[in-house]
Amino acid sequence: MNARSVEDRRDADAFRILFYTGLRLGEVLALRWEDVDLKDRLVLVRRAVSAGVETLPKGRQHRFVPLAGPAVTTFAKLSDRAEFTGPDDYVLCNRWGRRIDPSALRRRYKRGCEAAGLRPVKLHRPAPRCWQPSRTHRRPRVRPRLLGPRQALHTDRYVSAKLRPEEFKRLDDAFAPVSLSASALAGAAGGPDR
Repeated sequence: MNARSVEDRRDADAFRILFYTGLRLGEVLALRWEDVDLKDRLVLVRRAVSAGVETLPKGRQHRFVPLAGPAVTTFAKLSDRAEFTGPDDYVLCNRWGRRIDPSALRRRYKRGCEAAGLRPVKLHRPAPRCWQPSRTHRRPRVRPRLLGPRQALHTDRYVSAKLRPEEFKRLDDAFAPVSLSASALAGAAGGPDR
């Protein structure tokens, strides 16, 4: 496999992690394998890249972020690579095991969107849009419980960062494909109104 296709696959994995976790770009690029717990489906965010330097994440506090099924799949795939999977290694790294340059990743993202004819969405977003309630589809509202309040996350850090199975189900349901009823499909296709 040539270097370009390896870079494209790695970038795709970075975008999946960004969009399925709601982490900031600098937080994703600073993740190390010791921060990822696939068994409990959690990521510990304790550092971020800002102006090329690793610092504390925004809010200057560590936090746990639950992983939806597609994010777990992406992390599992990355953990099966041949090298750079030790606890101190970056989850997303270049071919030498170093941290990816965020500005280069943003440029490649914009070029990819242009080539596909898509409008780029901001990579710096505190929560994926699909975690927020939609007016057209009833999806579980997972954002308030999983991303706040701050006291709950603070307590989780010391007591237990594990979420209940029904909370992971709600998270996975938020990313599940939406099935439309027959009447909704007829209406979308210009069928009779009721």
